[in-house]
Amino acid sequence: MAKTNISSVMEALLTMDVIEIKKGGSYTVISNSGTDEPMKTEGEFIGYTLLGEEGAICFRVKTPDEKSKLRLIPVSGLIAIEFSDEELLKPRKKDHSDREKMTYIS
Repeated sequence: MAKTNISSVMEALLTMDVIEIKKGGSYTVISNSGTDEPMKTEGEFIGYTLLGEEGAICFRVKTPDEKSKLRLIPVSGLIAIEFSDEELLKPRKKDHSDREKMTYIS
């Protein structure tokens, strides 16, 4: 695993227009749960989808018996997305064609 240079990540965050997370990358997501404690999801980012009428992010996670399953997390429940490899962060300038294919998380 590559060592993260925090100052270069912070510089990129301050100068970019759009942040994308890469499909296939491993991330840790902290989200709201049905209890007082937040839920921690560690897994591979698959993509975005709809859960009812709300946007959701989809992760492939491993169960304790090493089986793979998909977990959908509504974007309204997101608290944080953590990553340890700055290669998983894809900073880029916003393009006018992005408006149609952009998923906004608010």
